[in-house]
Amino acid sequence: MSAPQTSPQPLVSVEGIHTYYGKSHILHGVSLDIGPGEVVGLIGRNGVGKSTTLKSIMGLVSPSEGKITFQGQAITHQPPHKLARLGIGYVPEDRRIFKLLTVMENLRTGLDRAGVEDARKQALLDKVFAFFPVLAERRRQAGGTLSGGEQQMLAIARAMMLEPRIILLDEPTEGLMPRMVSQIKEIIGVLHRDGVAILLVEQNVPLTLEACQRIYFMEKGVVRHHAIASKLSVNDPVIHQYLGV
Repeated sequence: MSAPQTSPQPLVSVEGIHTYYGKSHILHGVSLDIGPGEVVGLIGRNGVGKSTTLKSIMGLVSPSEGKITFQGQAITHQPPHKLARLGIGYVPEDRRIFKLLTVMENLRTGLDRAGVEDARKQALLDKVFAFFPVLAERRRQAGGTLSGGEQQMLAIARAMMLEPRIILLDEPTEGLMPRMVSQIKEIIGVLHRDGVAILLVEQNVPLTLEACQRIYFMEKGVVRHHAIASKLSVNDPVIHQYLGV
Protein backbone atom coordinates (compact mmCIF):
# COMPACT_ATOMS: atom_id res chain seq x y z
CA MET A 1 0.00 0.00 0.00
CA SER A 2 1.39 3.40 -0.94
CA ALA A 3 1.56 5.97 1.85
CA PRO A 4 -1.05 8.75 1.87
CA GLN A 5 0.21 12.08 0.64
CA THR A 6 0.80 14.75 3.28
CA SER A 7 0.99 18.52 2.96
CA PRO A 8 3.97 19.71 0.85
CA GLN A 9 4.78 22.07 3.73
CA PRO A 10 3.95 20.24 6.95
CA LEU A 11 3.47 22.18 10.15
CA VAL A 12 5.51 19.61 12.07
CA SER A 13 7.92 17.18 10.45
CA VAL A 14 9.71 14.38 12.33
CA GLU A 15 12.52 12.86 10.30
CA GLY A 16 14.24 9.65 11.36
CA ILE A 17 14.55 10.35 15.08
CA HIS A 18 16.22 7.95 17.49
CA THR A 19 15.47 8.53 21.17
CA TYR A 20 16.94 6.79 24.21
CA TYR A 21 16.09 6.64 27.90
CA GLY A 22 19.52 5.98 29.34
CA LYS A 23 20.76 2.93 27.46
CA SER A 24 17.26 1.88 26.36
CA HIS A 25 16.72 2.57 22.66
CA ILE A 26 13.04 3.59 22.44
CA LEU A 27 12.54 5.22 19.03
CA HIS A 28 14.22 3.67 16.00
CA GLY A 29 14.12 6.20 13.18
CA VAL A 30 10.57 7.53 13.61
CA SER A 31 9.29 9.77 10.80
CA LEU A 32 5.90 11.46 10.50
CA ASP A 33 4.30 14.73 9.36
CA ILE A 34 1.35 16.80 10.55
CA GLY A 35 -0.09 19.38 8.20
CA PRO A 36 -1.55 22.75 9.28
CA GLY A 37 -4.92 22.23 10.94
CA GLU A 38 -4.73 18.45 10.50
CA VAL A 39 -5.69 15.85 13.11
CA VAL A 40 -3.30 12.89 12.93
CA GLY A 41 -3.48 9.75 15.02
CA LEU A 42 -0.54 7.76 16.37
CA ILE A 43 -1.63 4.35 17.60
CA GLY A 44 -0.10 1.06 18.67
CA ARG A 45 0.16 -1.21 21.68
CA ASN A 46 1.34 0.09 25.04
CA GLY A 47 5.09 0.64 25.29
CA VAL A 48 5.87 1.01 21.58
CA GLY A 49 7.08 4.61 21.83
CA LYS A 50 4.02 6.76 21.16
CA SER A 51 4.38 8.96 24.26
CA THR A 52 8.12 9.17 23.70
CA THR A 53 7.43 10.50 20.20
CA LEU A 54 5.32 13.31 21.66
CA LYS A 55 7.93 14.05 24.33
CA SER A 56 10.63 14.17 21.66
CA ILE A 57 8.66 16.72 19.65
CA MET A 58 8.01 18.77 22.81
CA GLY A 59 11.66 18.78 23.83
CA LEU A 60 11.10 16.80 27.02
CA VAL A 61 13.54 14.18 25.76
CA SER A 62 16.22 14.89 23.18
CA PRO A 63 16.66 12.61 20.14
CA SER A 64 20.22 11.44 19.57
CA GLU A 65 19.68 11.31 15.82
CA GLY A 66 17.23 12.74 13.32
CA LYS A 67 15.49 16.07 12.88
CA ILE A 68 12.27 17.76 13.99
CA THR A 69 11.00 20.91 12.30
CA PHE A 70 8.11 23.27 13.06
CA GLN A 71 6.97 25.54 10.23
CA GLY A 72 10.22 24.69 8.47
CA GLN A 73 12.36 25.72 11.47
CA ALA A 74 14.62 23.12 13.12
CA ILE A 75 13.52 22.62 16.76
CA THR A 76 15.18 19.29 17.56
CA HIS A 77 17.02 20.37 20.70
CA GLN A 78 14.94 23.36 21.79
CA PRO A 79 13.68 23.42 25.41
CA PRO A 80 9.93 22.94 26.03
CA HIS A 81 9.24 26.53 27.14
CA LYS A 82 10.59 27.89 23.87
CA LEU A 83 8.53 25.41 21.87
CA ALA A 84 5.41 26.44 23.77
CA ARG A 85 6.08 30.06 22.80
CA LEU A 86 6.47 29.02 19.17
CA GLY A 87 3.00 27.49 19.21
CA ILE A 88 3.29 23.86 20.29
CA GLY A 89 0.88 22.81 23.03
CA TYR A 90 1.21 19.57 25.01
CA VAL A 91 -1.31 17.68 27.13
CA PRO A 92 0.52 14.77 28.78
CA GLU A 93 -1.05 11.45 29.68
CA ASP A 94 -1.04 12.30 33.40
CA ARG A 95 -2.41 15.83 32.71
CA ARG A 96 0.10 17.57 35.01
CA ILE A 97 -2.30 20.22 36.24
CA PHE A 98 -1.30 22.15 39.37
CA LYS A 99 -3.53 20.45 41.90
CA LEU A 100 -3.16 23.06 44.64
CA LEU A 101 -3.92 25.96 42.29
CA THR A 102 -7.44 26.96 41.34
CA VAL A 103 -8.82 26.40 37.87
CA MET A 104 -8.29 30.07 37.09
CA GLU A 105 -4.71 30.01 38.41
CA ASN A 106 -3.97 26.96 36.25
CA LEU A 107 -5.28 28.78 33.19
CA ARG A 108 -3.24 31.88 33.99
CA THR A 109 -0.01 29.88 33.81
CA GLY A 110 -0.56 29.84 30.05
CA LEU A 111 -2.29 33.18 29.83
CA ASP A 112 0.09 35.50 31.68
CA ARG A 113 2.84 35.84 29.11
CA ALA A 114 4.57 38.75 27.47
CA GLY A 115 2.83 40.53 24.65
CA VAL A 116 -0.75 39.47 25.42
CA GLU A 117 -3.02 42.44 26.09
CA ASP A 118 -5.76 42.29 28.70
CA ALA A 119 -8.50 42.32 26.07
CA ARG A 120 -6.93 39.31 24.35
CA LYS A 121 -6.59 37.46 27.65
CA GLN A 122 -10.26 37.99 28.37
CA ALA A 123 -11.21 36.84 24.88
CA LEU A 124 -9.18 33.64 25.35
CA LEU A 125 -10.81 32.99 28.72
CA ASP A 126 -14.27 33.60 27.27
CA LYS A 127 -13.52 31.18 24.44
CA VAL A 128 -12.28 28.43 26.77
CA PHE A 129 -15.20 28.87 29.16
CA ALA A 130 -17.57 28.60 26.19
CA PHE A 131 -15.91 25.29 25.28
CA PHE A 132 -15.79 24.09 28.90
CA PRO A 133 -18.69 25.63 30.89
CA VAL A 134 -17.87 23.40 33.86
CA LEU A 135 -14.49 25.13 34.22
CA ALA A 136 -16.22 28.49 34.41
CA GLU A 137 -18.41 27.13 37.20
CA ARG A 138 -15.37 25.78 39.05
CA ARG A 139 -12.95 28.63 38.33
CA ARG A 140 -12.21 29.15 42.05
CA GLN A 141 -11.98 25.44 42.84
CA ALA A 142 -8.61 23.71 43.36
CA GLY A 143 -7.54 21.66 40.36
CA GLY A 144 -6.91 18.60 42.48
CA THR A 145 -10.55 18.46 43.59
CA LEU A 146 -11.90 18.16 40.03
CA SER A 147 -13.02 14.85 38.57
CA GLY A 148 -10.73 13.05 36.14
CA GLY A 149 -12.70 14.30 33.17
CA GLU A 150 -12.70 17.86 34.47
CA GLN A 151 -8.95 17.70 35.05
CA GLN A 152 -8.50 16.57 31.45
CA MET A 153 -10.61 19.50 30.27
CA LEU A 154 -8.47 21.83 32.37
CA ALA A 155 -5.28 20.40 30.89
CA ILE A 156 -6.58 20.96 27.35
CA ALA A 157 -7.89 24.43 28.23
CA ARG A 158 -4.52 25.40 29.71
CA ALA A 159 -2.81 24.37 26.47
CA MET A 160 -5.34 26.44 24.51
CA MET A 161 -4.34 29.55 26.48
CA LEU A 162 -1.07 29.55 24.54
CA GLU A 163 -2.97 29.86 21.23
CA PRO A 164 -1.00 26.93 19.80
CA ARG A 165 -0.75 25.97 16.15
CA ILE A 166 -0.65 22.32 17.22
CA ILE A 167 -1.55 20.38 20.37
CA LEU A 168 0.10 17.05 21.23
CA LEU A 169 -2.62 15.04 22.99
CA ASP A 170 -1.49 11.95 24.91
CA GLU A 171 -4.29 9.51 25.83
CA PRO A 172 -6.90 12.22 26.54
CA THR A 173 -9.75 9.77 27.20
CA GLU A 174 -7.90 7.26 29.36
CA GLY A 175 -9.96 6.30 32.41
CA LEU A 176 -12.86 8.61 31.55
CA MET A 177 -16.56 7.83 31.63
CA PRO A 178 -18.27 7.50 28.20
CA ARG A 179 -19.96 10.89 28.60
CA MET A 180 -16.58 12.56 29.16
CA VAL A 181 -15.06 10.64 26.23
CA SER A 182 -17.80 12.08 24.02
CA GLN A 183 -17.00 15.58 25.25
CA ILE A 184 -13.29 15.17 24.54
CA LYS A 185 -14.14 14.00 21.02
CA GLU A 186 -16.27 17.12 20.55
CA ILE A 187 -13.42 19.35 21.73
CA ILE A 188 -11.01 17.71 19.27
CA GLY A 189 -13.53 18.52 16.54
CA VAL A 190 -13.85 22.12 17.71
CA LEU A 191 -10.08 22.58 17.76
CA HIS A 192 -9.84 21.11 14.28
CA ARG A 193 -12.50 23.45 12.95
CA ASP A 194 -10.63 26.30 14.62
CA GLY A 195 -7.55 25.43 12.57
CA VAL A 196 -5.49 23.87 15.38
CA ALA A 197 -3.51 20.80 14.32
CA ILE A 198 -3.51 17.81 16.66
CA LEU A 199 -1.22 14.81 17.03
CA LEU A 200 -3.37 12.35 18.96
CA VAL A 201 -2.11 9.32 20.87
CA GLU A 202 -5.20 7.36 21.86
CA GLN A 203 -6.21 3.76 22.61
CA ASN A 204 -9.86 4.41 21.78
CA VAL A 205 -9.86 3.19 18.18
CA PRO A 206 -13.38 4.33 17.15
CA LEU A 207 -12.67 7.85 18.45
CA THR A 208 -9.29 7.95 16.69
CA LEU A 209 -10.73 6.83 13.36
CA GLU A 210 -13.56 9.35 13.60
CA ALA A 211 -11.45 12.31 14.78
CA CYS A 212 -8.37 11.92 12.57
CA GLN A 213 -7.64 12.42 8.90
CA ARG A 214 -4.60 10.15 8.88
CA ILE A 215 -3.22 7.42 11.13
CA TYR A 216 0.32 6.29 11.84
CA PHE A 217 0.80 2.82 13.33
CA MET A 218 3.76 2.17 15.63
CA GLU A 219 5.40 -1.08 16.62
CA LYS A 220 8.54 -1.46 18.73
CA GLY A 221 9.67 2.13 18.27
CA VAL A 222 9.11 2.21 14.50
CA VAL A 223 6.31 3.66 12.35
CA ARG A 224 5.23 0.56 10.43
CA HIS A 225 2.14 1.75 8.56
CA HIS A 226 0.40 4.94 7.47
CA ALA A 227 -3.19 5.18 6.26
CA ILE A 228 -6.11 7.49 5.55
CA ALA A 229 -8.44 7.19 8.56
CA SER A 230 -11.64 7.22 6.48
CA LYS A 231 -10.46 4.10 4.66
CA LEU A 232 -10.12 2.11 7.88
CA SER A 233 -12.68 0.47 10.15
CA VAL A 234 -12.47 -0.86 13.68
CA ASN A 235 -12.36 -4.40 12.26
CA ASP A 236 -9.71 -3.66 9.66
CA PRO A 237 -6.89 -6.26 9.66
CA VAL A 238 -4.28 -3.53 10.15
CA ILE A 239 -6.00 -2.51 13.40
CA HIS A 240 -5.84 -6.08 14.64
CA GLN A 241 -2.22 -6.41 13.54
CA TYR A 242 -0.91 -3.39 15.43
CA LEU A 243 -3.31 -3.16 18.36
CA GLY A 244 -4.47 -6.73 18.84
CA VAL A 245 -8.12 -5.67 19.22
